[in-house]
Amino acid sequence: MTAALPRSVRLRTLNALMATMVGTAPQLRRDVDAVLRVFEADDDTDPGLGPEGLAAAATQMLRLLAPQQPVPAIAVLDHRDLPYDALWAPERIANALAMTGESADVLFWVVGLQDQYLAGARARSARWRQAYDEAVEGLHAMAARQAGRRRLTVVVL
Repeated sequence: MTAALPRSVRLRTLNALMATMVGTAPQLRRDVDAVLRVFEADDDTDPGLGPEGLAAAATQMLRLLAPQQPVPAIAVLDHRDLPYDALWAPERIANALAMTGESADVLFWVVGLQDQYLAGARARSARWRQAYDEAVEGLHAMAARQAGRRRLTVVVL
């Protein structure tokens, strides 16, 4: 993504990702859409979850949406409080991926990057969009390098 998206669009993008992972049965679509409507109506959703809480919440969502399918190990890299810095990114990625152990299937959530680069007036700046795109590409490359033979899905929010 190259521009800051409204919250509802980001949630619908997450909906599409989760539907792809767990299937798109009509009941599943209705359930996920109902959850999205609740979140869209609540601008004060608690931002207090840390990386472990986010990973636990994502695991629970996947278990609820597709109880019959295996849930990938989830690693979270949180940039909400500590800004992205390419110098420290490899170490932070390694620490986040270490939480998944030797899992063959990993879902790697990167949280707060859009807010850091594309919040407010920055969303209209070509320079900030380019910096965001470069940060995302760098994260993908570093995560892939450290993932080894594991299946890795990177989600940047």
